[in-house]
Amino acid sequence: MTQINDLAPVKIISTTTFTFVLELDSTSFSDYARQGVVENVKVPKKAAFHSWAESFRNPVGSTAFGMLETPDLAKFGRSEQLHAALFGVHAFVTANKRYPEDNAVDTKACLDMATAMMKELQGEMEANLNIEIEEPVFTKAVAYAGCSISPMAAFFGGIMAQEIVKYTGKYSPMKQWLHFDIYETLPREEVNRAPTGSRYDDQIKIYGQELQEKLGKVNVFMVGAGALGCELIKAFALMGIGCSPAGKVHVTDNDNIEISNLNRQFLFRKGHVGHSKSETACATAKGMNSALNVQDYMTRVGADTEEVFNDQFWEKLDFVVNAVDNIHARLYVDSRCVWYEKPLLESGTLGTKANSQMIVPHKT
Repeated sequence: MTQINDLAPVKIISTTTFTFVLELDSTSFSDYARQGVVENVKVPKKAAFHSWAESFRNPVGSTAFGMLETPDLAKFGRSEQLHAALFGVHAFVTANKRYPEDNAVDTKACLDMATAMMKELQGEMEANLNIEIEEPVFTKAVAYAGCSISPMAAFFGGIMAQEIVKYTGKYSPMKQWLHFDIYETLPREEVNRAPTGSRYDDQIKIYGQELQEKLGKVNVFMVGAGALGCELIKAFALMGIGCSPAGKVHVTDNDNIEISNLNRQFLFRKGHVGHSKSETACATAKGMNSALNVQDYMTRVGADTEEVFNDQFWEKLDFVVNAVDNIHARLYVDSRCVWYEKPLLESGTLGTKANSQMIVPHKT
């Protein structure tokens, strides 16, 4: 059908396994003969952005697109609520040169400032925040505004890295605000949130001293010390997991560090090339937190090494982490976790995709 050759890129409107339909009227064209070459053309799309000041005041946006992402479809409207809380927290920090504390006085001050700002902005732009503030959401946002915890920092760090990669123009960037909360992880019962003067105070303010003590006493076994393993043992060290005489982090990986690992296995440096991954990762993590009680192994996990990872070893564990791409190793660890009824955090690549599962015996 040679007439198509002279046209600009034609939009495809539907596809099946072996066919596709073009969005054009071809009634006047000659009959389609056979074969032909089709090239997939990605048409550039213009993306417009507001300045920080403009988008902060008007996050819903007056352009054709909104600027508030909805990352969790179970929480429609939550992003607007969190942005309203941001109005209050931002105004409070500007006025007081500190973050609000988790008390009634600071919470009310933030609420008054947020309400005043929304009233001031009402009608300023075509589509603005016009919401009734939900006190439970607002109160939590204010209470933990001054806290910084490692898992959330890592989560947002990953998103920022992806957004930087998107600057190549191959993928669509976010527009323009992302508010994300994990309030469902908060303790349901009353806990002791009094700071202890330790490096874990931000975590304690959110989850309480009781949980922090539990984390310190955890015995965990991590299989693999590559890209995922480096990220996880860093998180263990910064969160205080296994950071007490009663707790321990066991890490095994029978590989040595190669040059090609250095672009993603971030605990390793050029001088580590040729050294054991597990030994180096454990040593680096212990440098981050000297209280980390850690033991490294260079032993492959499998049926032939059950004299090392024996019944006594498995039975004393609180949970197990898979951080290895080898499918056979992951299946073996999974079978051990079923046998000993241990929770398993399973993660790794699965073909071209990422795979992550939290498996809790008799619950999931």
